[in-house]
Formats: sequence, structure tokens, C-alpha cells
Amino acid sequence: MNGATSTTGRLRIIWGWLVLLLLAPGSIPARTVNLTILHTTDLHGSIRATPDIYLEHNSGSLLQCATLIRQIREENPHTILLDGGDVFQGTAESLLTRGRIMSTAMNAMDYAAFAVGNHEFDWGVDNLNEWLLTMRATPLAANMLAGPNAPPAFRDRVRPYIILEMDGIKVAVIGLTTPNIPQWFREVNERDLRVLDSRRALESILPRVRKEQPQVMILLAHQGLMVADDVANEINGICRRFGEFDLVLGGHLHWVLAGARIGRADYAQSGSGAQGVMRIDLQYDTVKKAVVDKTFTYLPVGEHIPEDPEIRDLVAKDLERADRYLNTRIGWTKNDLSYSLAGAGLSPVQQLLCAAIAYQTGADVVLHGPLSNHRIPAGEIRMADIWRLVPYENNIGVVTLNAAEIQTIMEEAAVYLGTDRYFGTWGLQYEVHSYAPEGHRIRNLRMADGSPIHYKVRLKVALNSYHLSGGGGRFPNLAKIVAAPKSRLEIQPDSTRDMLIHYVRAKRSVDISAGTNATVVAEPPPRRARHK
Repeated sequence: MNGATSTTGRLRIIWGWLVLLLLAPGSIPARTVNLTILHTTDLHGSIRATPDIYLEHNSGSLLQCATLIRQIREENPHTILLDGGDVFQGTAESLLTRGRIMSTAMNAMDYAAFAVGNHEFDWGVDNLNEWLLTMRATPLAANMLAGPNAPPAFRDRVRPYIILEMDGIKVAVIGLTTPNIPQWFREVNERDLRVLDSRRALESILPRVRKEQPQVMILLAHQGLMVADDVANEINGICRRFGEFDLVLGGHLHWVLAGARIGRADYAQSGSGAQGVMRIDLQYDTVKKAVVDKTFTYLPVGEHIPEDPEIRDLVAKDLERADRYLNTRIGWTKNDLSYSLAGAGLSPVQQLLCAAIAYQTGADVVLHGPLSNHRIPAGEIRMADIWRLVPYENNIGVVTLNAAEIQTIMEEAAVYLGTDRYFGTWGLQYEVHSYAPEGHRIRNLRMADGSPIHYKVRLKVALNSYHLSGGGGRFPNLAKIVAAPKSRLEIQPDSTRDMLIHYVRAKRSVDISAGTNATVVAEPPPRRARHK
């Protein structure tokens, strides 16, 4: 009896040890699932490598990226393709199709989702509404709220997140747009659309995402990483506040970062203009229920990467149409038109832009900087040259300001003298005393002919839409001044690019050189010696 009891006890002990061994970590073979995440961002209509009619060298293209992406999918079928926004604005090929050339290609490439970017609004809310309906990929923006009177695609298509399943693993992709859209685009506020602070939006949506029980969480944002967050880019704060993201993918700032640890999150962004693809390989351990390894690789495209022939065939007719348009000659220039100029005056390109804007609007004064770093050599001016100078869809607004208000705006701009944020002034003479403290640098403000400006006189002043909205928070005084009722802001029907085209066609031949209306005073005048 005692022996039988002893044997049973030993069997129970052995069985107990077997159970403990089976439950111990590492005793069950782990199943590792390999996922590949591919990321593009800020494509800006770059369907093909930029030909010579645009630039002095070729850039990347979505057609070349498609070749890389096809190869990676053959290597690992468990691949998710995402884009960070600013998809279609930026090229004639895209504008001529109202962005459809990009949706045609991206649909064929099987993008899963994309973040809504700020430049998606450049051609208006109605155009974006129509374009969203052409995209198979899910548009994401957790911090964009569409009211009952918003256009239907914003209500029905734009989502805060999407759940994808790859090899039995649920992957949540949460999207964010840049919070500064309402400041850049007045129309957004008028169309029952709101854009929230990113952290507030994530705090609201993440409980819903967690209920879906995803194993992998990705944040896809049209925002970039900066040393310190600003109103348009909140990545630092997001990464440090929310530790549940296995991966944060950014954009908007147009530079490449192949993996960085920010707080508790791993971050990457993949440049711009379809110049490359960011590849992130994730290993998910089904026993540990966690991502156990990540590898970041940026894959640049160049002339060694061929275009995807199937997608090229889909857009071939649109590309042929764009070539005919871009090669159209619209006028001549007698001088080289350079974008750069040392000092506070206007470069030849700025002079041309300002002259065109004044010609079309009747403005007395134009405040405008260069929009690109390209030049036009002496000779013929083609439509492609205009696109080189004006790659953005800016509009022009005209306000009536007095001398004090103009000087306040110029003082705000003078802070950025010597940087690409500085914009010069056309139609006035002035001095910039760069040594002086902020707010006291613009002096001896006069009309272009040297005559004084009466303090009661209100002049017609033209600015582009970016500056009218405050330039991303850099020019708050400007935004406040132009918003005042007495400024009588009038947005012009033509874009900056269209104004330039009209001007060159009307003049046929332009003879423009650098402006000499501004003088930089780098040192204070010497003090007079006191006589005893």
C-alpha cells in the first residue's frame, strides 16, 4: 500500500516537472514571422526620372521605385507598402492629370495606405475629394475630423487607422497629417474640416486600436523629426509620449533617416521625390509576442534601376502629353536668370517673379522670395523652365498697407537674412542694418524712385499664400496684419506660376537683372569723438 502510494507520488512529481518544462520560456520552438515594411514619402508627382527639360541631372522616380518594390515582394511576399503623403503635387505630369497619373501607378503597385499630406490640398479641397476616390490605398489621418458638411471622400474614405494581416500577424497602421494645415489653407476651415493636435488625436484613437489586438503597431505620419518640435512637426513629442509603436514612419521634411531611437520608438523617413525606398525588416516572435528585431535599409534609385515596364505602359500617354506641354517655348530672356544673390536685394529670378506678380495684380510692392534653386540660362524660356522656378501651387493675395505695416513685415523677414526663409521687397528702396537688434534693422524706407512714403498712404502689396498664412508660424506679425479688415485681403484667381507664364508670353522677351533697391549696412557708423 505504502509502495503504491510512493510510486503514484513519484509519477505526479515527474508529470509536474514535465509541465513546468513545457511551460518554461524557450521550451516551445518559437515561430518567427518576417515582415517587410516599405515606405515612400513626399513623392510630389515624381512619376518618372526628371529629364533634361527640367534639371541638369536626373532624379529618382516612382517607376524606378516600382522595380525595387516588385523585387522585394518576390523575396518576401509578406510585404506592406506605405506612403507618407504629399503624393501628387509638384510636376506637370501630375498637374495635367489632376493627380490621376499618381493614383494609376500607386494602385498598380498595391499601396496599402498613405498619410494625407499638406500639399494634397494645393489644388483645392474639391480636387482632393475627387482624387481620394481614385485611390485604392486607404488615406489615413487620425487627427483630421470631417464634419457632416465636409466633402464625401473625407467623411467616407479618410480613416484614422487600418488593420492589415500578414501571415497571421495583425498589423495596425495609424495615420497622422501635419497639424498646421488649417493655417496654410484657409479653405480647410470653410469646408467643415478640422485638424487636431497629434497627441490629442492619438490619445483618443489608441484605445480603439488596442481593442483590435494588433501584434504590430506602426505610426505613419506626414510630419518630420526636428531637434525641437514645431507646430507642423510633433514627432519628438509623439515618440516620447507613446511607447507602443513598434515603428514610426515620418516625412514632410524631405530628408533621409534610416532608423533612429527616439524615446521608446524606432523612427525612419525616406526622403522625397521618389529618390529611394525605405525598407524595414521586422521579426515577430509568436511566443514572446513581440517584435524582436528590426533592420533599416534605405535603397536609393538611380540610372542603374530600370523603370517598371508594366506601370510605364499604364501612364505612357500621360507622359507623352506632358512632354509636349513642357517643351513649349513661351518667350526669351536676354540674361542668365539666377536664383542666388548675396545681400538683401532681389536676385534675377526674384525680380522676374515680382515683376510678373506686379504686372498681373497692379501691386505697388511685392514681397516674395525664390521658390527653388534653379536658374534659366540666357536664351529661350520653355514651360519646363517655369516649372523649375515655381514648383509649388502658391496663390497670390493683395492687401493695402501703410508704411509702418510694411516695415513691420520687413523687420520680421530680416531675421532670416542670409537664409532661404528671407524674402526681399520689390517696389521700395531700403537699408538693412544687419548689426542692429531685431525690430530695428529696416531703415530709410522709400518708394522705388527715392521719394518718401507718406504715413497715411496705403499701398497695394502682393504676397504669396504661404506667407499670407504666416509661413508655418515664422511670420506671426505678417499673418496678423494681413488678416485685419483694413488690409482688405483679396486672393487672386491666378497662381504664381500662371502669372509668370502670362507675363513672359506678354513680354515675349525679358531683360531682367539683379535688383539694387536694397543696401546692407553690416556695421554701425563710427561714433563721433567728443570735444572737450
